Amino acid sequence: MSAGLQYTMRPTGPPAPRRPLPARIEEVDEGWLERILADAGLLDGARVTRVERCVIGAEKGFLSVTARVAIDYEGAAPAAPRSLIVKIEPPAGAFRDAAHRSDAFPREIRLYREMAPRVTLRLPRVLFADTRDDGSALVMEDLTGLESVDQLHGMRHEQVIATVRAIARLHAAYWDDAARAALDWMPEHDHFFDDGFVEHWPRFVETYELRIGRAALRLGERVCARKAWLEERIAARPTSVAHGDLRADNLLFTPGDLGAEPVILDWQLASRTLAAIDVARVMGGSEPAAERAGHQIEVCAAWHEALVAHGVRDYPLEAAIDDFRLAALYCLFIPVKGFYLAGPTAGTRTARLLDAMAERFYASALEIDAGRWLDSPR
Repeated sequence: MSAGLQYTMRPTGPPAPRRPLPARIEEVDEGWLERILADAGLLDGARVTRVERCVIGAEKGFLSVTARVAIDYEGAAPAAPRSLIVKIEPPAGAFRDAAHRSDAFPREIRLYREMAPRVTLRLPRVLFADTRDDGSALVMEDLTGLESVDQLHGMRHEQVIATVRAIARLHAAYWDDAARAALDWMPEHDHFFDDGFVEHWPRFVETYELRIGRAALRLGERVCARKAWLEERIAARPTSVAHGDLRADNLLFTPGDLGAEPVILDWQLASRTLAAIDVARVMGGSEPAAERAGHQIEVCAAWHEALVAHGVRDYPLEAAIDDFRLAALYCLFIPVKGFYLAGPTAGTRTARLLDAMAERFYASALEIDAGRWLDSPR
């Protein structure tokens, strides 16, 4: 793995005979992987004799199921990987329905194919990517040797700074860029998270009112009342390409180096929208309150500095901070969406993650006085 995308995806679709895509991780078998590795030119006549599958990231990725697959070979295959990561659609249910409605897999696959070579981010090598009526699948290099950060535990401030500096390169590459108009397959101002906010806010309040506090409730009520205005205001700001789900569970770090650029995973919610949403998303959702205390604007300033370094002009720091506050308001939609999609059982990791997101996002918005935007003239 290196900076920038390396990939070996078939340019015109799979060769005949077309094998079904796996609907369950158990269907990722020797024959299916052997065809992919042969098409990638990695087998050199060797055969795949055994695979061992282990689901990873359970209750971390909700729009997909991901597994690490260890591989045994018969014959010399020096270029063939000893393990791979396979990502397929989730089982039938609310998250699979949400993935289909948002075109999660087609969006991610096209990003790897068409956009990633333009931006020097640390991304996994992709060996196979396909989506069709019978399912979707991505096969990528195994990067589990890097360090994952449990979002429940949270990210250190240095890791948040490294992440916003990295994502700024993507933002800068598509900042007011005519090339962005060619990305007509990528939604503008995706409403995945804000859809259903007003409808489900009362039930969210019943569960979280004592955890997030009265000031947070008042802020949420104001967002409910001015949701349409907030969406319009975000759409009026400078647009770029945003990851959309930038959080600890979608990042991998170099062990022992807090300031190293992370590998950024899971691009299923990438969209053309307010870039500062990525900044508010990763800080507000993944950096615990005690770690970010006093550093909130510092995160925004680091992101802005990186934007300028990569060519963004006529975007002063004051405008970036204003957009950061707007983005923090947008992030208040996220725990409500998760709450009504997941319907988690008490005690699960999903339930604890929703608790953490609700508390962190609402506290973060209050800390940076994001609500000042809601006092603007209508």
